[in-house]
Amino acid sequence: MGGWNDGGPSHSAIESVAFLTRSEHRVHVLELLDQGPCTRDKLKERMNVSRVTLSRILGDLTDRGWITRNTSENVYTLTNFGELVYTDFSRLLGTVSVGSEYPNIVERLPTEWFDFDLRCLADSELVAGESADPLSAARVVANAVQNASSCDSFLGTFITLPMYTYEEAVRAGNEPETTVVFDADVTETMLTDSDLVNRWQEIEGATESVVYYCVENRVPCSIDLIDEETVFLTVDREQQSGFDIIRSTHPEVVEWAQKVLEEYQAIATPLKQRASNSET
Repeated sequence: MGGWNDGGPSHSAIESVAFLTRSEHRVHVLELLDQGPCTRDKLKERMNVSRVTLSRILGDLTDRGWITRNTSENVYTLTNFGELVYTDFSRLLGTVSVGSEYPNIVERLPTEWFDFDLRCLADSELVAGESADPLSAARVVANAVQNASSCDSFLGTFITLPMYTYEEAVRAGNEPETTVVFDADVTETMLTDSDLVNRWQEIEGATESVVYYCVENRVPCSIDLIDEETVFLTVDREQQSGFDIIRSTHPEVVEWAQKVLEEYQAIATPLKQRASNSET
């Protein structure tokens, strides 16, 4: 009855997983019961299956010890073991979904850096993924900055459009509250490109505040947090120019982004201070 033999899963464990994956209806029952106890009639109504099919599914899941029937209340519930099975299975589905949704990106995601489960990105969006315009995704981020009340960024990939959009907002007097931290690579660009130097200096002069900071670290993917509720993750392409941007509003992704941004903002140096030190 053990789940593992010689360091691997037992045949019975594999068979149990296969049993579950062979039927979307079985998974659906577990999903519905994970939301709370449910009567047979309510399950039938929500699943749109025949009474015979539902009876067979409920019997199979009961035999596995994953669900049980409370006869006094005439409802089905997940057993403790059933809860564990569904939790782990839904996590697996989420992870596989991310790989299916972003097959060309998932290998480039810095999962070891993420302090959240990869499946949290299952419902996220590849920004402008179908567009032939290489700057279309950057425009989405720029528009988000333009319409935001707050924007916090940690950038390892520099995209000019959001800075230009922010500059326009500053001129119009409706700029969001913004803090941008550049990693070591982008900092070098910010200190050596004369046009960019003029831009960030003019922005800080107009806002009379420090907007741009720098750190010595390198960031594996850029983070833009908009209004404390939307995260843009920018990932460089490995063997070609350009980048891909994923947008997520998942609470765990937002919480992770807030934490990372706070950590690096706490150790960051104002870019203008770094520029002054470089001149002396």
